[in-house]
Amino acid sequence: MTESRGQGPHGGADHAIDHEIDRRGILHAGVWLAATIVAGFVVASLIYLGLARGVERDDPAPSPIAAARQQPLPPGPQLQARPERELAAYRKAVRERLGGWGWVDRDAGLAHVPIERAIELVAEEAAAPPAPAADAAGATDAGAQ
Repeated sequence: MTESRGQGPHGGADHAIDHEIDRRGILHAGVWLAATIVAGFVVASLIYLGLARGVERDDPAPSPIAAARQQPLPPGPQLQARPERELAAYRKAVRERLGGWGWVDRDAGLAHVPIERAIELVAEEAAAPPAPAADAAGATDAGAQ
């Protein structure tokens, strides 16, 4: 039961096992397997395309009522390239509007005043005593005469 260094467990040399493997047969089987897979894929693709064309041809035309009822999608969001600059410009415009004088509608005589002045005007109106009603005063004076 002694084994020499060049022999494998079956009593032969290690390279003797390589002669038993049919490399050419394995290569042929692999090529045939790959060719069969590719051919199957091509056949399946052709069948799919033929059936898809048939389904498209057999589909009825869409109803014009459904097309008229379909609402268009809203536009996508408008992204800001420089939001910090746009925010600064917006805040500057608001400060100028709140702190300055100007016309809203010149023909109608409608103007805007600085916010501080508007606060003062509203405070003066609130502090002033209410004016007597013109209707009640006119009716009382007419009844007394």
